[in-house]
Amino acid sequence: MQQSKTTMMKEMIRLLVMMAVMLAGTATAEAQEAKAQAKAQEAVVNKQEAVVNKQEVVVNKQRHFRKTVPAGNYSGICWMGGERYAVVDDKSPTAGFRPMTIVVDSLTGDILSVRADSLVTSHQPNRDEEGICYVAQTNTVFVSGEKDGQIIEYALDGQPTGRRLHTPEVFANTYDNRGFEALTYNAVTRRFWTTTENTLRSDGQRPKAGRNIANRLRLQSFGDDLEPREQYWYITDTLSRGGAKSKCTLGVSGIAALDDGRIVVLERQALRTGNGIGSSTRIRLYMVNPQGHEPGDTLEKQLMTEFSTRMNLTRRNFANYEGICVGPQLVDGRQVLLLVADSQNQHKGMLRDWFRSVVF
Repeated sequence: MQQSKTTMMKEMIRLLVMMAVMLAGTATAEAQEAKAQAKAQEAVVNKQEAVVNKQEVVVNKQRHFRKTVPAGNYSGICWMGGERYAVVDDKSPTAGFRPMTIVVDSLTGDILSVRADSLVTSHQPNRDEEGICYVAQTNTVFVSGEKDGQIIEYALDGQPTGRRLHTPEVFANTYDNRGFEALTYNAVTRRFWTTTENTLRSDGQRPKAGRNIANRLRLQSFGDDLEPREQYWYITDTLSRGGAKSKCTLGVSGIAALDDGRIVVLERQALRTGNGIGSSTRIRLYMVNPQGHEPGDTLEKQLMTEFSTRMNLTRRNFANYEGICVGPQLVDGRQVLLLVADSQNQHKGMLRDWFRSVVF
C-alpha cells in the first residue's frame, strides 16, 4: 500500500513538472512573439518617422534672374540679415564680394527675386575665392581663398582688416584646386567652420573618375579669437558613376552651421562631358552633429535630402551648386537654406546662374 502511494506521488510530481515545463515554454513563446511584435512595430514607427522627416525637408524649384544677376562664377554665399547677402566669385577680376538682395517667400521659403550690386573689391588679385561668412559682432566678412589657402577678414568696403583665421599647418598640404571650398560662421555657437573640397595629400588619395573612393576630410573649427579649436573627420560618399575617361568629381563644396551646433554639409558630384550634353550633378545635403563627440572622432552623417540636375537635349537645368548658407526662418519657424551655383560665367551660353532654397 505504501509503495502504491509512493508511486502515485512520483507520478503527480512528474505531471506537475511537465505542466510547469509546458507553461514555461508557452510563456517563452509568448514573450518571443511579443518581442517580435514590438520589434515590428518599432520598425513601422521608424519608417513612418523617416517618411515624416523626408517630407519635412522641402527642396524648392531652382531659379535664375538674368536681368538682375550678371553672369558669374558664384562659389560662396552668406546671409547678413534681412534680405542682405554677400556672394563671392572665384574668377572675379579682383578680390572681393558682391552684395545681393534676395527676397524669400515668408511662407514657403521660395526665392522670389535676386538683385546683385556691384563688386566690392580691394583691387588686389583674386585668390580663387570660394567661401564667405559674415560676422555681425565685427560687421565684417571672412573669405576663403583656394589659391593661397588663407581665410582673410574684410571690412564691408572690401578692404582687408589685417586679420585671418590661424589655420593649422596640415591644411597647406592640398591637392591643386582642392583646398578651402567651404566656410561658415554661427553667432550663437561662436564658431567658424571650414574644410577642404577633397582629401589632403597627407591623408590619402582623392576620388576621381576611375577611382571610386571616398574623401576623408578634416572638419575644422575656430573660435572668435581666430585660433583653431575642435577638428573632426568627415567621410564623403563615393563616386556613383563615371568611367576612367569622363570628368567626374566629388567633394564638399559648402557647409552651413546651425544655432543648435549641428552642421549641414553640401556634397556635390559633378559629371562633365566634352560638349556638355549628358553632364549632370548630384547634390546631397547631410546633417552632422559634433556635440557629444571627442575631437578626432569621425562624425556620423544623416541624409537630409538630395536632388540632381542635368544637361541633355530636353533639359538644361545643370547646376553646379558650390555655395550654401543659413537664411531666415519662415513664419512657422522652419529654417531656410540658400544655395548658389557656379555657371562658369554662363559657359557657352548653355548654363545659368541658379539659386535654390531648401526648407526644413
